[in-house]
Amino acid sequence: MNTAFLFIFIALQVLDIWTTLKALKLGGREVNPVLAKLFEKFDPLATMVAVKLAGVWALWYLDNYFITGLLCAVYLWVVDRNLAVVKKLQGN
Repeated sequence: MNTAFLFIFIALQVLDIWTTLKALKLGGREVNPVLAKLFEKFDPLATMVAVKLAGVWALWYLDNYFITGLLCAVYLWVVDRNLAVVKKLQGN
């Protein structure tokens, strides 16, 4: 069961990276204070990929379908919020 959630989580991470980069390109800002600080020092794409890979590895290692499923729900919300920001910044 965790494998399915892990694949969904990975897809949501890719969507989070894509929507975050899109929002940043349009003048948006990162609301996660830790990532925002890292973006000041490092490339946002490289930073997000590294953080996301660490998160995927941790969930794979933990192998807990409840936690992975819960994080899928959280990132579904995050991606939805990112898309709303992109839409707003585009004037739609």
